[in-house]
Amino acid sequence: MITVQVVITLLIFLATEYLYPERIFSIQFKVFLLLQIAIVWSFLLYKFRLGIIFRAKSFFSRFRGYLVTIIFGGSLLLFEIESLTLARHSHYSIKYVVTFAILNLITLIIFKLAFYYSMRFIRRTGHNSRHLIIIADTTSIPFIDYFIQAKDWGYHIDAIISSDKKFKSRYKDINVINETVNLKEYITKKPIEDIFYCLPIDDKTYDLEQLLHESDEIGVSLHIMQREYLQNLISNSAAIKGFDHSFITHSKTPRNYIGIKIKDVFDIMFSVSVLITFAPFLAIIALLIKLEDGGPVLFQQERIGLNGRRFIFYKFRSMVTNAEELLFELQGRNEADGPVFKIENDPRITKIGRFLRKTSLDELPQFYNVIKGEMSVVGPRPPLLREVQQYERLQLRRLSMRPGITCSWQVWGRHEVTFKEWMQMDLDYIDKWSPLLDLKIIIATVGVVIGAKGH
Repeated sequence: MITVQVVITLLIFLATEYLYPERIFSIQFKVFLLLQIAIVWSFLLYKFRLGIIFRAKSFFSRFRGYLVTIIFGGSLLLFEIESLTLARHSHYSIKYVVTFAILNLITLIIFKLAFYYSMRFIRRTGHNSRHLIIIADTTSIPFIDYFIQAKDWGYHIDAIISSDKKFKSRYKDINVINETVNLKEYITKKPIEDIFYCLPIDDKTYDLEQLLHESDEIGVSLHIMQREYLQNLISNSAAIKGFDHSFITHSKTPRNYIGIKIKDVFDIMFSVSVLITFAPFLAIIALLIKLEDGGPVLFQQERIGLNGRRFIFYKFRSMVTNAEELLFELQGRNEADGPVFKIENDPRITKIGRFLRKTSLDELPQFYNVIKGEMSVVGPRPPLLREVQQYERLQLRRLSMRPGITCSWQVWGRHEVTFKEWMQMDLDYIDKWSPLLDLKIIIATVGVVIGAKGH
């Protein structure tokens, strides 16, 4: 988002030159100014968090951030021009910079508003939503009412946790559950991404320290209504304003917003490119599968995705059509520990399927899952529901990041590691995630595919 806004700013600077007949900037000087604008605007837009599309933030706060950015950046630009041209064209340079600043302010605000309202529309239709739980008492009713009315924020309240009977009569369309409910168990079963803790700090309903620990284990963001001394007690946290209240957000999932957005854009572009490039191979593989036994080309299975969301997972079918029915008979031959099932020489695999698995070509249809937003190119592999139900508490945190086609286990672990080591590799990936790490894994995956090291 910052990159796009910087490009818009550079284009506005170049366009401003055509509004005046006089030309005082040499090519070299213009390149220097463009470089300066790119650096200064990138820093200021990042500093004022103008690369983020907030779900709840006033128009005035956004306008103020852009105004400060352009006043400061424009003043620095004018000083640079005046200094290097020795003020020979002072009148012209002032007009030029003021015009550029006004146009830049208008275009950036229009761009941000257009993007913001586009996201509002998308969120109102149920996409890009976040599922949450609110732990509250009656003093939190105005906050909850405000939350419900702002549908364009894209938040969906799955449950309100409170023992007060007023909640059930007031919020009939929301699941109101008693505080005695096992919160950990509830979050495990539901695709929850955020918990809003709105109780007074001295309330004894929940052990706040234990709640922090549980949110870390599962990978859920915890938002605590801010009290004066909380900030110093909680690590991995950041104070945020929104919803007419101040909260402290605590999360152990990756918080590199810009990096995550780069990852999302890369996922779509890379997946589309792969599917287009390998379209002839996809057709040939589909034909070979069909010719071997006449069964379906694709294997479809329900998997568990980001924060417990269920989705249909696609692969080229590499096993006989009744593979799921034969699974029970083969349980005694399972060579993997933990809740997963693996056999080195699985008798259910077809002839073409053995080749597909060896070359990992059976995974190609999952790029369609990536385009749909259900998976990522790199991320922990999507598990089955029966596997998730047997996870240890700490292992559930691997669901806090969108599942991927490949990950560190795929290229550096595979059958050489135990189930616990596999889970730990995924958790380490989440904790150490960066775009550079994704690139490293993709390059390593290419080596695995070329070397036909799949199983």
